[in-house]
Amino acid sequence: MPAAVAAEWARNRPRGETATVDATALVLGDPSPRLPRALEDLGRTVTRWHRLPSADQHYTPWPPTGPFGEVWARMPRSSLEAAMLLHAAAARVDDGGRIHLYGANNEGIRSAARHFPGGTDEPRPALIKRRCRVLTAVKTAPPPRPDGLDSWKLEAPVDWGTGARGWTFYPGVFAYGRLDPATALLIEVLPEIPAGSRVLDFGAGTGPIGAAVLERAGAHARVHLLEPDAISLAAAALNVPDATPAPGSELSAVRGPFDLIVTNPPIHVGGAHSLRTVEALAQGAPAALAKGGSLLLVAQRRLPLARILSDSFRDVRPVVDRGQFRVWRATDALRSAMRTTRTAAGPRGSRTRAVNARRGQSSRPRW
Repeated sequence: MPAAVAAEWARNRPRGETATVDATALVLGDPSPRLPRALEDLGRTVTRWHRLPSADQHYTPWPPTGPFGEVWARMPRSSLEAAMLLHAAAARVDDGGRIHLYGANNEGIRSAARHFPGGTDEPRPALIKRRCRVLTAVKTAPPPRPDGLDSWKLEAPVDWGTGARGWTFYPGVFAYGRLDPATALLIEVLPEIPAGSRVLDFGAGTGPIGAAVLERAGAHARVHLLEPDAISLAAAALNVPDATPAPGSELSAVRGPFDLIVTNPPIHVGGAHSLRTVEALAQGAPAALAKGGSLLLVAQRRLPLARILSDSFRDVRPVVDRGQFRVWRATDALRSAMRTTRTAAGPRGSRTRAVNARRGQSSRPRW
């Protein structure tokens, strides 16, 4: 709905509200194509950026430099992320250029005027409709912070039981400024990591699970960090320099087989509860694991993980049950699940995974 309201304002705003010289526009953080289409219908050349993978958008840790005639920013999840996005927006228009922020009331847009940086005039509501708002402001001077992701770096200590260490965070990452308790519980019960093991941290965030694996295994393990958020992955690359970062949200984005997949998987899409990521992981894990490999997963204990994992593994059992969280270990992948996953991947993916699995059978440890 916010994208539709923003598109309506873009189409119907007074002539004085539009860029008259530079007919370019940058849209930040919105996977919906509705606003870009409206702007293109008005003759704008539109560039789109998102920190998450999305069709026809720049997928990088920081937006393209520009400059642009105007910038539109979708209200993000947190206040600090909103401030970061608006600073980036202000750095991408010349003085006199317009910055627009749009979102729903339940996303915090009603109080979002305070997130606009110094160097813009007073933001005003340009359109209020369908419980959504578009705020607009004119840039009058450079924003107070230097342009770039590093201007928003937070260094904070984290400790998973082996001593505090400095950790890099950026606004909008999971568990900003702290170690998530579910992640800490999974790290506590990590198994021994034999020499030569290949480990995948699925949904790695800023990298604490992968770092704990390397800490336990030393230089003998090869750890891959699979993470869809480009900004989280930038932090993970700094936090776990000995691991291999891999952008993406699906197992097909990395090449297995792996001896161990570890994960504190996302179970929310925006504000909505969803098990789609967990279900896709359970279905794809048998084809991504070496013979004898394991999946180690932490989630809220109320979730039906036993049912989901049992569709793909013969041996599914809780490792630890503490508070609201439970760590599950799944081993002995079902051949039917592997065949289903490989068939869905297509003939080439099937052959590649089969070859990789055969290569790993004689040398991979059993968990």
